Amino acid sequence: MVKTAIAFLLGCTLCLNLSELPRYGWLLAVALPFLCWFRQSVLSAFIVGLLWAGFQAQLRIDQRLPDDLVGQDSVLTGVIASIPDQHDRVLRFNFQPDDDAFPKLIRLSWYYPGERLPGPGERWQMEVRLKPPSGMKNPGSFDYEKWLFTEGIGATGYIRKSPSNQLLEPASAWHLDAWRLDIQHQLNRLLDDARHLPFILGLSVGQREQLTPEHCQVLRDTGTSHLLAISGLHIGLAAALGFFLFRWGWSLSLYTLKLLPARQAGALGGFSFALFYALLAGMAIPTQRALIMVSTVMLALLLKRPLYPIHILALSLIVVLLFDPFSVLSAGFWLSYSAVALILLTCSSRFPASRINWISIHLWLALGLMPLLIIFFNQVSLISPLANLIAVPLVSFLVVPLILAGMLLLPLTETISQFVLSVADDLLHWLWQLLNWLSSLPFADWQVAEMPWQMTLLVALLSLLLLLPRVMPAKWLGLLPVVALVSYHPDRPAAGQIYVTLLDVGQGLSAVVETHSHTLVFDTGPRYSDRFDTGTAVVAPYLLSRGIDQVDTLVVSHNDNDHIGGVAGLKSLVSVTETLSSDTAALPDASTCVAGQQWHWDGVAFEILLPLGNQHGSDNNRSCVLKVTAANLSLLLPGDIERDSEHQLLARYGGQLDTDILVVPHHGSRTSSTTSFVQAVNPVYALFPVGYRNRWGFPKQDVLERYLEQGSLILRSDQHGAILFRENGNITTWRQNAAGLWTANY
Repeated sequence: MVKTAIAFLLGCTLCLNLSELPRYGWLLAVALPFLCWFRQSVLSAFIVGLLWAGFQAQLRIDQRLPDDLVGQDSVLTGVIASIPDQHDRVLRFNFQPDDDAFPKLIRLSWYYPGERLPGPGERWQMEVRLKPPSGMKNPGSFDYEKWLFTEGIGATGYIRKSPSNQLLEPASAWHLDAWRLDIQHQLNRLLDDARHLPFILGLSVGQREQLTPEHCQVLRDTGTSHLLAISGLHIGLAAALGFFLFRWGWSLSLYTLKLLPARQAGALGGFSFALFYALLAGMAIPTQRALIMVSTVMLALLLKRPLYPIHILALSLIVVLLFDPFSVLSAGFWLSYSAVALILLTCSSRFPASRINWISIHLWLALGLMPLLIIFFNQVSLISPLANLIAVPLVSFLVVPLILAGMLLLPLTETISQFVLSVADDLLHWLWQLLNWLSSLPFADWQVAEMPWQMTLLVALLSLLLLLPRVMPAKWLGLLPVVALVSYHPDRPAAGQIYVTLLDVGQGLSAVVETHSHTLVFDTGPRYSDRFDTGTAVVAPYLLSRGIDQVDTLVVSHNDNDHIGGVAGLKSLVSVTETLSSDTAALPDASTCVAGQQWHWDGVAFEILLPLGNQHGSDNNRSCVLKVTAANLSLLLPGDIERDSEHQLLARYGGQLDTDILVVPHHGSRTSSTTSFVQAVNPVYALFPVGYRNRWGFPKQDVLERYLEQGSLILRSDQHGAILFRENGNITTWRQNAAGLWTANY
């Protein structure tokens, strides 16, 4: 069973990590003979996993928005398929259209909606404009396209202002999300003065939208994110609570015992409690995995089958992958199953059993999960064992039971329910103060640079040595991963050379220049809302994945949002030694960039070409213009300058503007890239920092043709993702290099 489950898992994982699916005719022709010959073998399970995941992936790919509907206005009718999330006057929700010509699930945004907001389960008619699933593509940052793929979302878009937008039919009283939203409204009303309502909502109805970025950061730093959301641990706790309560209550009557043994009644009770809690959480994918695992245990109890924990884990793994093979693409899947496997490994068959095993298990889990945390987050919480030692029993045995009791009491008596939930809020307040203090410690977390997969695999295998029984030889080798992690540093350019990276920040600009021992960031991309900016989501994760936690110089060309919006987010995660900008009013801690400023790092020359000290004109024309000259590459970063500033550059520098890489001014607008400027710069590579289907239509076609006529190679962030220039002229376009089945090719 265990080998079969692992083989099936490997088959699903291999298939879903391909960049494209093979033709199924050829795949079946090769696989069927193996299935017929090795019917009972592990190889058969692997092939079945490969075929099953491929079949499901093809169905999902076929559900994407057809090309002829991209960018078109369409009037759709359908059902609101999620609880709408509203922030910054934007309402976002999933929508299930009735028309089979469209994907089965669409993610919609409604900007400045009216007073009558859509609710889950309601049937609406809406005029929408759609596009295929798309997102920024960068090293080290969140892959939004991958998330949309795992959620089964085949298109995204927004709702147009139109008289067609109207409610057609209210939601059914039995609709799950409508019921959850009603509970959420009741909790908001009863606990309007609660200090930690976002956590109560997360642990009661699975709604985490009210958690702030600060909340998430503290939870990551302390390794406790799994505790303050409905996770497998909490579903299992609900099942255990239901099992013992039902078994005890059932055993009070001899008549009921004649009908059904107490142990089997407890199994039914445990499943009922787990199902109730999973429904409260909205049957999210992680909750479904936990419910399947619990159901496997309860079914074994009900059928009086022997319980072997490792077999239960293996069986639940197979069922989960049959139900949702895309689980292998989520970090939660690997962390949850690995955590259970590690508990079994470190606690089973250890004689004599240690009296403090329940304490040491947190240390073993932190050590065993370290390679996965490095793979998924490039971060390891060093205080996770201590934080979880306190938080796990508090949340599991006090907070969650109180919240469950409050939910059960809510339809009976709001007064008592409010009191019970207030006690849970007080406990959460005490816990939060502790977690906040722990996260503030200088050694709270450890940022790890992204390592090659071969090295990560070696670290994982060596880490397992420390978890094996004491009689195993050469356990001291398990300490080598620590040495490897501390000593590992990503490659840096040689003295006199540079690495250049144009990041994909949507419609905006951010570039990183690395020398042998210094780092410069030019612009930080836009700030889209209070909850999302590219400094936090793109620039800082990229730097940290490169092992860079300090920026020597940050140049902010001017104060347009698409250039300055990510500054605060970047500085919250990475230290910045010096900031230069053309607008010091917007950045009080910055120095003014002025033509003539020069400095040298590791044999590389940096020079500010504009603005002049007395320069007037628009913010765009007063952008900082930076020229970088190295042995391997030269680079010109002109911000959003327009014709006037281009003419000034030509007058002052002339042929000195000739460069290898030009980040095209103003994203390819017609206000820039005059013919004389393009000819003078004569770039080998013309880089266009633009967003997919941006509303300005950048880059303009005549501007593109101007660079093509000059013989420049065109690279665009919307089509290529992040663009990386390395030694020996090596160029990597991240959208193509890190492509998955879900990656769009524009």
